[in-house]
Amino acid sequence: MVRPLFRGSRLGLETAAAQALEALGPRLGFELAYRAGPVVDAHQAEATARAALAQGLDLLLVQQVTFATGEVFLPFFELPLPLGLWALPEVWEGGPLPQNALCGLNLGVSLAQRPAKWFYGRPEEEWFQRRLELTLTALRGVRVLREGRVLLLGGHAPGFFAFSALPETGLRVERAELSELWTALAEVDEEEVRGRVQALEELSEYAPEELLQSVRLELALERLAQGYDGVALREWPEVPERLGIMPYAAMARLADLGYTLAAEGDVMGLASMLALRALSGKPALLLDIAHLSPKGLTLWHGGEAPRVWAAGPTRLAPHFNRRLPAVRDMALKPGPVAGLRLLPGRRAAVYGGHLTGEKGYEGDSGHLTRPTWAAQPLTPRQFLASWLNHRLPHHLALGAGVLEPALLEMCAWLGLEVLPPQPEEERLVW
Repeated sequence: MVRPLFRGSRLGLETAAAQALEALGPRLGFELAYRAGPVVDAHQAEATARAALAQGLDLLLVQQVTFATGEVFLPFFELPLPLGLWALPEVWEGGPLPQNALCGLNLGVSLAQRPAKWFYGRPEEEWFQRRLELTLTALRGVRVLREGRVLLLGGHAPGFFAFSALPETGLRVERAELSELWTALAEVDEEEVRGRVQALEELSEYAPEELLQSVRLELALERLAQGYDGVALREWPEVPERLGIMPYAAMARLADLGYTLAAEGDVMGLASMLALRALSGKPALLLDIAHLSPKGLTLWHGGEAPRVWAAGPTRLAPHFNRRLPAVRDMALKPGPVAGLRLLPGRRAAVYGGHLTGEKGYEGDSGHLTRPTWAAQPLTPRQFLASWLNHRLPHHLALGAGVLEPALLEMCAWLGLEVLPPQPEEERLVW
């Protein structure tokens, strides 16, 4: 936006800023895919907004070179695009005010009726880069939750009624019956099964022949997962009753290959995992809160975690309860983690903490310490109280790294209400 009345409109500031922004792209992982000419009035703003919409952008940065009045902003506010409002600093101090861009930014954000993030500074400045990098990270989660496609295979596990909820962000959910899994199993190539079993390098309590059915299931699920961002699977009771195995080792090996699978038909958990993967660039986990002790909150699940999460060697072992083959037994590696639980009614829980690296129960497990909730520090007991007081479903999705700031911004872009902590430990909360 350029207002010719201001001296700053004639200094070529927009050209220099665009060149600097383009040079920043490779480091922050974005492409400057569209660049408009200067916009001086509402008519030009309308034409530019239409042109920008046609580009399929993930983020539109509207740069204020100088002050602009409200009618120039309005066409951009109407676009169904994430919008950034960016003011350039003044080129000199004292004398005639050259741009008045910061004041124009103030005017613009005061008029916004939907999420729009402000930016201030030059592309070379650290503050500008930190804010932009955070937004780019958040928008990767926005993209998958708005445009992704997942498969719900078999519905949710029996009695797990909370898992019947579906995302309200635009993520497309397609359904298939378990009969499609049985068909895919019957069509698995036995030579491929034996080749994959022979290639296993993981410690195992089973002879290769005892893992053939697990690998058959792995190949069948891999076939069904093609073309989807993830699969929510009803893996019990039908799989162990029909096949005589537990599916978790198969799910774990598929996670090693880059697939995202959620247990027990938990589509909201799957969507949360996909967002965490998009933000972190690494696989996400779905876990239960199993125990509270002086070590922290024990997080656990049946044994479907990828090896990238392992604190040390992993092994294929019997299921803790049914004693059927096979699950991946491993401790979750130490380090910072963050989590997301998408909820009905366009709500979400955002949390974080640190894993200690110490193993808990059989399967994939670890201890969460120094927990946070919506970036607020809590004790482990306060975290547990908040989870239960909000009556959240019993799957906790977890991603690797310090992701809470990006998760909170992602929720803002999506219009999701982030639940505050509710750490009341004594009275009934309803």
